Amino acid sequence: MSVDWKLLSDVRERQKTAAMGVVARDRAAADESQVQLRQAEAAQQQQVQNKLRHWEATRGALSGGQVSMAEFRNAGAWSGALDAQIAEAGQATAQAARAHTEREQVLEESRRQLRAAYGELEKAQQMQQRARAERVHLQELRLADANEESTAQAWAMRRPA
Repeated sequence: MSVDWKLLSDVRERQKTAAMGVVARDRAAADESQVQLRQAEAAQQQQVQNKLRHWEATRGALSGGQVSMAEFRNAGAWSGALDAQIAEAGQATAQAARAHTEREQVLEESRRQLRAAYGELEKAQQMQQRARAERVHLQELRLADANEESTAQAWAMRRPA
């Protein structure tokens, strides 16, 4: 069975090109998930800052003696609500971190496949080159055999019988 190395090389080139497209797509998805992770972290940090500002304002009002017990209870209740928002933002951050990790793993796998496609293409091109060199060598041998045969026939014809 003869292998069409040109065809195989072309197929490997298309596979490499497709793998490059997958890597580009997965890289864009990983970049997007990283942006989402940063946004989730920023939102969580904002919630923490909101709670800090709430208690700073409450402390300032307490030091001025302007807070009643009911207002202090309300401040505590609001602090609890802020804690819930912080926890929710923490969950969103954790989810975004997991999604980003998954995207990075998918990207690494597509990069691995791209490296493999490059390797397969290189092998096919090397085999194509070897086959071409072998064909040229065989043609040279045939030409040398033909020259030798014609020389032998010419010598045989000139030789007295």
